Amino acid sequence: MEEFESEDQQVEAIKKWWKENGASLVLGLGIGIAALLGWREYLAYQTEHSAEASDLFEAVQTQIANEMLDATHISKADLIRNEYEDTPYAALVSLLQASHEYDSGNTESALTHLRWAIENSSETDVKYVASLRLARLLIAEQQYDQAEAILLADHPAGFNVGYEELKGDLYVAKGEIAMARVAYDKAINAAAGGASRWLRLKRQDLGSADLENS
Repeated sequence: MEEFESEDQQVEAIKKWWKENGASLVLGLGIGIAALLGWREYLAYQTEHSAEASDLFEAVQTQIANEMLDATHISKADLIRNEYEDTPYAALVSLLQASHEYDSGNTESALTHLRWAIENSSETDVKYVASLRLARLLIAEQQYDQAEAILLADHPAGFNVGYEELKGDLYVAKGEIAMARVAYDKAINAAAGGASRWLRLKRQDLGSADLENS
């Protein structure tokens, strides 16, 4: 979905990092288990475990990209969530399915997948990407109170731009234009000179107050 482009870049960075560092991550997480199984055996298991999840994820991703998602690949997505929940791929495949379901007109299914990712993700960044996507869909469905609760919750500073921009979208949808201006200005300021053209256009359309750092 086009509006997810910047978030997709974050997700791609997470996938790349996990492929490069996933095996070494167990050094800090698996000392107790390693003492029982032996470090080499445990590391080999984790490496294979992550690779299996990655292969399954890539298969589902390819089918969705080709608009050929079928029962076999849906079962692969379920397998990732059930058997590889300790890897980022479990939440990532839920993000994929959420986008696919929404594009297919299945909004409730999309919301379910996003909520699963938020509740079960082992990666903080994936959790907050899912939160932004959930808030965006809730705004589209005019479920404003639920969207606002998500957007007012604590989140890492690295997500300030996305959260403030969505607050602006929410307030525009509710007709609260003054609050929308404030939110968009905060998003532009948080971007530190890197605000998207689309964000600036949304702010300019509201008129009145001057843009900061323009």
